[in-house]
Amino acid sequence: MKVNLNRKRNRNTFLTNSILYVIGGLMTPLIGFIMLPIYTQYLSPDEYAIMTTVQTLVGMLEVFIILSLKSALTRFYYDFLEDLKKQKEYLGSIFMFVFLFSTVLSLISLFLYKPIGSLLFNSIPIKPYYFYLIILAWISGLFSLPMALYRAQEKAGTFVSANVIKAFFTMLLTGYLIVGEGMGAESALLSQITISFIVTAIVYIFQLKNIKLNWNKTFIKESLLFSLPMIPHVASGWIISSSDRVILEKFISLDNLGVYSLAAQVSMVLAIFYTSVNNAFVPRYTRLRKEGQETDGNKLLKVFLMVILIFGLVSIPISMFAVRVITSEEYYGAIILLPALLIGHMIKGFYYMPVAKLVYAKKTGAIARSSTIAAVVNIIINFVVIPYIGVYGAIVSTIMAELVRYLLISRASRIYSSVNSFASKI
Repeated sequence: MKVNLNRKRNRNTFLTNSILYVIGGLMTPLIGFIMLPIYTQYLSPDEYAIMTTVQTLVGMLEVFIILSLKSALTRFYYDFLEDLKKQKEYLGSIFMFVFLFSTVLSLISLFLYKPIGSLLFNSIPIKPYYFYLIILAWISGLFSLPMALYRAQEKAGTFVSANVIKAFFTMLLTGYLIVGEGMGAESALLSQITISFIVTAIVYIFQLKNIKLNWNKTFIKESLLFSLPMIPHVASGWIISSSDRVILEKFISLDNLGVYSLAAQVSMVLAIFYTSVNNAFVPRYTRLRKEGQETDGNKLLKVFLMVILIFGLVSIPISMFAVRVITSEEYYGAIILLPALLIGHMIKGFYYMPVAKLVYAKKTGAIARSSTIAAVVNIIINFVVIPYIGVYGAIVSTIMAELVRYLLISRASRIYSSVNSFASKI
């Protein structure tokens, strides 16, 4: 009876945390969605293209700035549940390494702004947008680490509070700079830098009690061995869902890129929703597997599957209607692009399920291989097709790459499950 009550309480906690993580994770794209009437009223499509392209690149650079160590932190945190002293030392080592590495790498990137900026941008001015890009990526990377720790601690309330505060004040400052100061594409980027820096500093102060700053080479090495193979996996997600805008910038006008970027921005709400649910799902799934409750873990996978299907299908008509209602006429071309973009995000949602099994088993090499192959497929199709059919080529490449990645990772997960099942019978 007591066991059943504990399981029911745990399920209720998981459901509550899932809802809170979804709310927190949706804050950043929610800013873009709420601000769409202002963006489309005060920004031309080419200005909107500049703003969203820089924001898109931030996600990619963040992966390399912190070497995907937030994934290692989330996984290894549970290995020290019985030894809080060692847990604090582990967290302190990771926080220290990430801060030093990300700062040095960002400074080098700023020094090399001409060659790197010329490689990234064709129509977008390097000054000031490259500098905004590097600074924002550095701050975003540092912010992601304590937020990953809050997820591992299952402190969903704190996670949401930090994201809500950050989103609210970023939105206020962006609106003031666009409407009041007429700063155009720079407004959102400057707002994000300013507010993100302040909130990140506050979050680090609150997390200091949970860490002991030190430099344990073993902890750092083990975490890097786990996280480095995850970089192709994480980077591939960006390449498949976002690199198209960087490539499109070199082949189509900024006006057309702005319309496509708006469709991508709206569809990204679904992707962030899936990611937010996954952020709650992975710690819970990992804990169930660690406790030997594999049956409950599999039930959790089925719930996640239903969430992907229901919310994905419902999002298609809602998003198309929303774009027509809240944007200006020069952006209506985005409506026809939305269904295909949302289908691509649904395929990525399915991909999270076999990944959870492999992450628990620490089989990140298989994740890296499938992600790398899919990313290469995406880039090849983008460069081959985009020059001929423009934004439609970007959509085709995204869907094909997501399918390839899902099929490869599902195959790897089935092989691991078969081997593990055979080994358990011996």
